[in-house]
Amino acid sequence: MPFILSQFIEASRWLGALVVLAVHTSNLFINNADIMSAPHAPLAYVWWFYAAFELGHQAVLAFFVMSGYLVGGAVLAHLRKNQDFLREYFIHRVSRIYLVVGPAVVLTLVLDSLGGWLFASSGVYGWPLFKGHFSALLFLTSFLNLQGIGFDYFGTNGPLWSLACEFWYYVTFPLLLLPFARNYPLALRLLGFALGAALFAAISTPPSWFKFGYILWAGGAFATLIPRPIISSRWAALLLYAAVVVIIRLVVRGHLVEEHPWAADAADLLGSALFVIVLIAFRYGPSEGFSLLRFKFHKTLADFSFSLYSIHMPILIFARAAVGGTLGNDWATQLATPQNYAVAFSVMGVAIVAGYFFSRVTEAKTGAARRKLRAFVDRWAPAPAAPAAQPVPEQQPVAAQPPRQRIEA
Repeated sequence: MPFILSQFIEASRWLGALVVLAVHTSNLFINNADIMSAPHAPLAYVWWFYAAFELGHQAVLAFFVMSGYLVGGAVLAHLRKNQDFLREYFIHRVSRIYLVVGPAVVLTLVLDSLGGWLFASSGVYGWPLFKGHFSALLFLTSFLNLQGIGFDYFGTNGPLWSLACEFWYYVTFPLLLLPFARNYPLALRLLGFALGAALFAAISTPPSWFKFGYILWAGGAFATLIPRPIISSRWAALLLYAAVVVIIRLVVRGHLVEEHPWAADAADLLGSALFVIVLIAFRYGPSEGFSLLRFKFHKTLADFSFSLYSIHMPILIFARAAVGGTLGNDWATQLATPQNYAVAFSVMGVAIVAGYFFSRVTEAKTGAARRKLRAFVDRWAPAPAAPAAQPVPEQQPVAAQPPRQRIEA
C-alpha cells in the first residue's frame, strides 16, 4: 500500500471515531433545539453542524469502506496470486476483533452495573432505549458478534452493532470467493463456499443492516482491483466528497427521509462511492504533497480509534447517569448553556483517555495475541510442512525466492 494512502487511512480512522464520539456526546449533554429560532455564538453553529447524526453515519460508512479495502482487498490479492491464506487470515481477523470486542462487552457490564447502582435515581439505565438489554442471553450473543444481527446489543453499547457486521463480512467474504482459490483442493473450495453461503443466508434472514452494509464493504474490497484513478487529483476527489457529504448533512434528514425512505440509502451509496474514489486517488497519486498527513500523531490516534469506538458509549451513559444523579435529571436536557458544553467536552476527554488506556491492554497486544493463537492452532492442526528444496548444481544460478507473507491488515 502506498505510504500516503496509509497516512490518509490513519487520519480518516481517528477523525471518524472523533465524529462518532462527538455525535453521541452531543445527543446526551447538549440540547440545541432552538438553534434555528434564537441567536447563538458562531461556535455553537459549528458544533451543531459537526455533531450531527448524518456526519456520524457517514463516518461509519467510511469505516466500512476502509475495512473492505484493507481486509477484503487482501483476500482478493491472495486469490489473484494463488496463495494459501485462509489459516493466517482467520488467525489475524479473529484476534483483531475479539481482543477488543470481548473486553469491551465485559467493560460494558461493569460500567452499566456500577452506574445503575450508584445513580439509580437518574433513571438513565431504565430508558426505553435500553429496555431488556441487560440479559445474560444478550451478553452471550454479543460475545458471538450477533448484536444488531438477530439480537439486540448488550447493555448500553449500541455502536458494537457495526463490529458484528464487519466480523461476519470477514468470515463469509473469503468463503464465498473460495471457488476461485485454485491452490486449494476442489472439495475444500466447494465446502468453504457452501459454508459461506449458509452463514450469509442465516445472518441475512433477520432484518438488519447486514446486507446493505455488505454492499459498501465489498465495494471497498473490489475497489482494490481498479487499475487507475477515477479522479486523478486528490484535492478534487476530496473536495467532491466533502461537498456531497455537506449536502447530505443538510438535506437528507427529517421530512425528506420520511417521505422518501430510499433517499437515505441512495445517499449512503453515493457517499461511500465517492469515498472509494478518494481512496483510489490517494493510491495512485504522487507520493509527495499533503504535508498535514505526515504528522506522527495520526498513527498514534488511529492506533486506539478502534478501542475508543468500542467503549465510548457505556462511558458516556455512565457520565450521563452521574450528571442526572447529581445535578438533576433535567440539567442535561435544558437548552444548552456554556456549562453543558464544558461538561460535554470534559466527558469526551475522559472517553478519549479511557480509550487510549483500554487500547494498551487490547489493541496494542494484537501481535502477541496472534502469536498465541497461531501456536494454539499449530498445536491442534499443524500447518503442512513446506516441500523440501531440490538440490541444484552449483554452477546453475538460482533466483532468490520471496519470503512467505502474512496478512497484516
